[in-house]
Amino acid sequence: YLFDSGRSALEISLKTLGIGEGDEVIVQAYTCVVVINAIKWVGAIPVYVDVRPDFNIDVGKIGEKITPKTKAIIAQHTFGIPCEIDQIVHIAKENGLAVIEDAAHVIQGEYKGKKLGTYGDIGMFSFGSDKSISCGRGGALITTNDKIGEKIGAEYEKITYPKHLWVLPYLWNFPLFVVGKALYKIKIGKFMLAALKKLSITGRVIYDKEKKGGRSHFKVSRLANSLCHILYNQLEQLEDMKEHRGEIARWYHEEIATKKVEKPKKLTGSYYVRYPVLVADPGKVMTYFKNRGIILGDWYDTVIGPDDIKLEKTGYVMGSCPIAESLAARSLNLPTSRKISVKHADKICHMLKTYYDSGETN
Repeated sequence: YLFDSGRSALEISLKTLGIGEGDEVIVQAYTCVVVINAIKWVGAIPVYVDVRPDFNIDVGKIGEKITPKTKAIIAQHTFGIPCEIDQIVHIAKENGLAVIEDAAHVIQGEYKGKKLGTYGDIGMFSFGSDKSISCGRGGALITTNDKIGEKIGAEYEKITYPKHLWVLPYLWNFPLFVVGKALYKIKIGKFMLAALKKLSITGRVIYDKEKKGGRSHFKVSRLANSLCHILYNQLEQLEDMKEHRGEIARWYHEEIATKKVEKPKKLTGSYYVRYPVLVADPGKVMTYFKNRGIILGDWYDTVIGPDDIKLEKTGYVMGSCPIAESLAARSLNLPTSRKISVKHADKICHMLKTYYDSGETN
C-alpha cells in the first residue's frame, strides 16, 4: 500500500496494530522527529533505547525498556545498515510485541538471506528526497501477515488522494533543484533554493509545525498518481542503483586516507543511502565543502533530527542515550546517489584529506 509519506505509512501501521492512547513503543534514539511524531499522533509514548556504534538500536538494551504498556518495537536500518532484526523479532515474540521494520533508508536490501522489510509484522519504506528511490514524497507498507494486510487495506480505504496544490511543490522540486544546484557555486543557487522553500514553491522534507510536534498541512493520504509515475519509472533501475551506491560506498571506504575521519567498521552487507563517517567538527567540514559547491549530509546531527526541532516535545531526556548523543555530535554523511560518480567520490576523499592534513578551514 502506497501513502503520501513514510510518516503517514508509519502512523497507519501503528493504528493497524491497535496501538493507541498510553501504549508504549520502543524506538531507538538517533532517529528523525517524524518517526516520533507518528508514535505520538496515535496517542502512544516513545520509549528510547540507545544505539551501538553502528548507528542501530542496541539489542541488548531493549529488554530493560519493556513494560506491561509496551506494544511494539520500531526497528530501524539506519543509513541502510541492517540492524539485528532477527534478534529483535525474537525478543518481540518472547514478549508478545509487534515489530514495525523501518526500512526507510533501504530498499532491495537483505540480511541473512532474507529481504529487509519482511522480518517484522509490518515493513515501512520511504520515497522522500535522498532516499534509495525517490519521488519527492511518499511511503509504503508491506506485510506477510494476511490479517494485518486486511487491516491495512481497511485503513487505506478510509483515506483519499492529496489535493493537487499539495503535490505541486514536490513536482517542482525536480527541475528547480537541478537549476539551483547548477548555480550553487556562484551562490545564486543557494539563495534560490532557500527562497523557493520559504515561499513554499518547492516541497520541504519536514515542515515547521512537525518540528514542534504538530502536523503539517498534509493529511494522511494515498500517494498521488503523478508521484507514483516518477517512482514506477525507477523500479527497473533498482538493482543498478543499489550496485552504484555500493560502488561509491566502497570507494569512500578504501580511499578516505585521513585518520581524523572514522569510517564504519563494516562495509559488506550494508546498503548505504548515505555513507556515514564521524569527525570532530562536522559543522566546519560541511561549511568547507559547501563553500566549494559540494553538499554533504547531516543525518543526524542531533539525537533526534533535525537540529531545530523542539526536543522537549519528543519526550527524550538528554543523557539517557549517551552513545546516540556522541554519534550525533560527530556525524557527517557522504552522498552515494546516482548523481555522484566515482570521480566525484574521489574528489570528496581528497578534499577531506586536504581539509585535515593542511589545516584548511575556509
